[in-house]
Amino acid sequence: MFCGECGAKIKKNAAFCGECGAKIPKENPEEEKEQVISEKPYKPMSKKKKIGLLALVIVIVLAVVGYNILKKNFGPEGVATTYFKALMSNDSDRIYDSLKLDGDTTFITKEVFKEVFDQDNNSLANITNYKLSEVDYSDDKLTATVKFTVTKEKESGERTVEINVVKQSTKKFLIFDEWELANDNISVLGIDLVEDYQIRVPKGAKVSIEGIELTNEYLSSEESTDELDVYVIPNLFATTIDIKTVLPSGIEINDEESVSRYNSRYTAELSLKALSDDMVTKIQEQIKNDLTTMYANIIAKKDWNAVKESYSYNNVNLSDLQDEYVELYEDIAEDDDKTLKSFEVTNVTLTNVKLSDDGELVVSAKFNYNYTIDYQTYKDETKTKEGKSSYNTTITYDYFENAYKIKDIYGTVTYFSIY
Repeated sequence: MFCGECGAKIKKNAAFCGECGAKIPKENPEEEKEQVISEKPYKPMSKKKKIGLLALVIVIVLAVVGYNILKKNFGPEGVATTYFKALMSNDSDRIYDSLKLDGDTTFITKEVFKEVFDQDNNSLANITNYKLSEVDYSDDKLTATVKFTVTKEKESGERTVEINVVKQSTKKFLIFDEWELANDNISVLGIDLVEDYQIRVPKGAKVSIEGIELTNEYLSSEESTDELDVYVIPNLFATTIDIKTVLPSGIEINDEESVSRYNSRYTAELSLKALSDDMVTKIQEQIKNDLTTMYANIIAKKDWNAVKESYSYNNVNLSDLQDEYVELYEDIAEDDDKTLKSFEVTNVTLTNVKLSDDGELVVSAKFNYNYTIDYQTYKDETKTKEGKSSYNTTITYDYFENAYKIKDIYGTVTYFSIY
């Protein structure tokens, strides 16, 4: 330290200069401390600290990037883009998984979707280029429409494909808004989803769709009436389905029905087209046997009193059948000029079937038959004639204890040609 007046060197802690006697000012401890601190040599950051700081920066950057990526993937753009790429891939399994169809999926399973999908031409399978053009949100921000601009092979110009998404009430990982496809996006494929499809059948009938029997779960008490059971199917694809109805009488009605948003109701009606081949054969055999038996009784000269027990069941009213039988008996068994010796129905062709208001089976048919008859000539000679012919008849059947019971008949053969 040196004197500020004469510049002579001053001893440590001296109050006055030893050369000139000038007073030496005391040093400020704080200034000295600051001076000491400021004069402390610079120490560079260690390599370990640098790595730690760099790692922290990377984690922060990745967290921000990852957050934005996940937010986009879980948002309207990501959900719609995933579905759009599935459409382009033409992969029915992937498309079905993307749809996440709501509600009852009993009749719209992945297997059923694949069958429907394979029947239609995927309009997005030949895209050469695409871009996400915009996202339109609804006013309440609960739905959004994501629009893609696409170009296709062998097509000039661009067109727009719209995919609708719906915001869910839940959160992904408790952070991100969750969005899912709206059910109507299946229409992008040219496939419609038909809701609340009605199937109307006679009371007590059993119904199956594509081999799956409908339970009471689908039976609507509000839509059903005293004559009809109405089943309501929550979801069906718009396609052709097989519907099988088994009436309480055991009659089967098999129909192929085209389901669409414009055709959302089916009513089971009995017709020849709706009957299975086995059921047609069964009815034909029933008519053949009933006619042959009836004429056998007439040939044996059994009047109504002799046969009525064979036709009776459950105290049913058989007055109409009785009238027809009595008239047939009088025309044939009591004919003095001709004697019917044999009568055999060889073939039956159904011409119409329907259900009466009481639910009975009414069958119209043409039948072929062979007959043998003895007749008297004008010379009072007895001759035999064998012949064949055909006739039309309508028979009403009731169903009781797993069997068809003839209740009425209109159209029986009473004339047998001798020529």
